[in-house]
Amino acid sequence: MSIVTVQLGQCGNQIGNQLFSTIYNDAQVHQRLHRDYDSSSIERFFYASPNTACAPMPRAVLVDMESKVIQQTISSARRSKTWLYDERCVYTQKRGSGNNWANGYLCHGPSACDDILEMVQRQTERCDSLAGFLVLMSVAGGTGSGVGARVSEEIKDSYPKSVLANQIVWPYDSGEVIVQDYNTLLTTAHLQRVSDAILLLQNDQLHKVCSKLLRLKEITFKDINSVVCHSLASVLQPSIRFDHHNQISSSAPDSLLYNMCSLTALQESLCPTPSYKMLSLKTIPQIPERSHEYTHYLWSGLLKHLRQMLITNSPIEEGMDWARDIGVQRPSRPTNPEQYASLCSPDHFNTSLANLIVLRGNELNAVDTSGFTDPRLYSNSVPQSCTCSVWCSSLGFNGYEKTCTLVSNSQSCIRPLNSVCRKAWNMYTAKAYVHQYEKYGLDSEDFLSCFVTMEQLIKDYAGLQL
Repeated sequence: MSIVTVQLGQCGNQIGNQLFSTIYNDAQVHQRLHRDYDSSSIERFFYASPNTACAPMPRAVLVDMESKVIQQTISSARRSKTWLYDERCVYTQKRGSGNNWANGYLCHGPSACDDILEMVQRQTERCDSLAGFLVLMSVAGGTGSGVGARVSEEIKDSYPKSVLANQIVWPYDSGEVIVQDYNTLLTTAHLQRVSDAILLLQNDQLHKVCSKLLRLKEITFKDINSVVCHSLASVLQPSIRFDHHNQISSSAPDSLLYNMCSLTALQESLCPTPSYKMLSLKTIPQIPERSHEYTHYLWSGLLKHLRQMLITNSPIEEGMDWARDIGVQRPSRPTNPEQYASLCSPDHFNTSLANLIVLRGNELNAVDTSGFTDPRLYSNSVPQSCTCSVWCSSLGFNGYEKTCTLVSNSQSCIRPLNSVCRKAWNMYTAKAYVHQYEKYGLDSEDFLSCFVTMEQLIKDYAGLQL
């Protein structure tokens, strides 16, 4: 089940480059002893170059309105001498989108979409079986957000039966771009209408992983992207579906089992209704590379910490509030946006719609995931049989003996959504920078429609506590 990846803007292309390196290196580690795993991984993300003497190529389309980052991305892959990008699947222009969503969506997007879709089609035609599309993008700038939203809509329109998953990087609360809240609001509202799953990764939380867990003093975007790719790859690499009694759910050969857990299974496990598609990622352990060989973990300890991270909506296992538990009485439903902050108060725990746990490592017979099947973790509207899924692989991942990754469809998205919506509304009512969007054709109705979509999204997730 192959996945076609679309890398958009500076952030998307840098993440894509590191993601394919992480995936390829992990597959090569297990090449000799676990050929089913290796072949399933390579088939999912790569294809053989027409020139048999060349390295494999990722099933990827690279898009940016400026050529510099893409040239660096292609050169970086070439220097690795392990895999190469197909330079026929690259789209660039000479001018960027100027951190303006309207410029990207209404100007660059329409002029670029035909060429980009032709490249996407070229990649899909190489797939024996298409699992879906993974779109890598940020939401703060112009190309990743504006062109990204437009391209996502066009892909969904052209391939309506294929899963479209968007991995979006949320900006720092302190601000990266003066109009980042506008761009984030507009992008998220448009993706909410077309995407099947939205993996939301917040820069503030990723930065905390780098500083608190990896002990990095000077944190770069490459460090942050490495954390993103570790979590993404741990979910996307081949795995086998287990039930809660640690039994493989099929007697099919491993090569077929590994292909069962892909984008389609991810969407089916976590996004049961169109209104709820905002997903978060939490991965443990994450420690400095020099500490790997000196550290040993038990599944019981990892899952205990991961469960508390879910309850408290903590991005890391350090400094969690262990006093907060699911026995705390649920507060009443907020009646206005100002009260949504109560959902993150010490008296509230993070209510889930559905969770997926991905376990990679040895001693899987010792795994007990029953703590994640507690009905009190979930909304009462969800059937118990649909709340928790477990995928496993007996192989270590990315240098770790054991790795747990939680993909959660929960109320964890409320705080970042509400913060952006509030800041954008304050700017909009003051007419701050609105003219920069209007000059590209974005009118007040478009803005207000996106505000309505975001408010409804926040309200829907707030209602999970009932």
